[in-house]
Amino acid sequence: MVSFTIVCIVVACLLLYDGVPIGLSRLLGIGAFQSAKGVHSVALTFDDGPDPNYTPRLLDALRDAQIHATFFVIVDKARRHKEIIERMLVEGHEVEIHGYTHACVPLLLPWTSVKQVALSSKVLTEELSVSPRWYRPTWGLINLPAWLAVKRLHLRFVTWSVMVGDWRVTEPDELMRRILRKLRPGSVIVLHDSDETPGAERLAPNAVISLIPDLADQVRSRQLDFVLLSSWR
Repeated sequence: MVSFTIVCIVVACLLLYDGVPIGLSRLLGIGAFQSAKGVHSVALTFDDGPDPNYTPRLLDALRDAQIHATFFVIVDKARRHKEIIERMLVEGHEVEIHGYTHACVPLLLPWTSVKQVALSSKVLTEELSVSPRWYRPTWGLINLPAWLAVKRLHLRFVTWSVMVGDWRVTEPDELMRRILRKLRPGSVIVLHDSDETPGAERLAPNAVISLIPDLADQVRSRQLDFVLLSSWR
């Protein structure tokens, strides 16, 4: 009887710690921004950078296509590649929090979960002259301590409405088809500018970079503009 009680307590704690935040945000869309309503625009966002092998070329493509994007960065990488962050800001992009490292937040202890948000915010603000407003946890998965940290720091928790598996090597035309199937006014599109994270295939971001000119044409042909995520805050 005692063992059963302990199991029930453990399960209840895990549900509160991980299950409820993930269920509310990912399954029910409660507490997490996924798309905008009543707009004629889309937000193009990128996760996992900055990556010196891909992000500068992606920035070239975005500049040529006259697109401003929102970059959710791994802050430990941002510290090592400050020049890329500076270029993002100079060219009109915005820099937001993806995590201090690319750890799976639901598997972290409470203080480490909070660190993913709080230390990231501190470093971006004090070392990189960025005032973050959004937090997208890695894999879009959050736990209770991280959620509370987001509220305490007055950040907004965001996921996405368009994800197309671009972390695997895929032809740009196929990525485009997947995006257009899901694209709606107010869509939050997530793509990736690094192949260093778990599950990513080497060289996959090359297709993302090649995709940008066609993506710009296709989105604008639907009378939609590209906007920074913060324009919808």
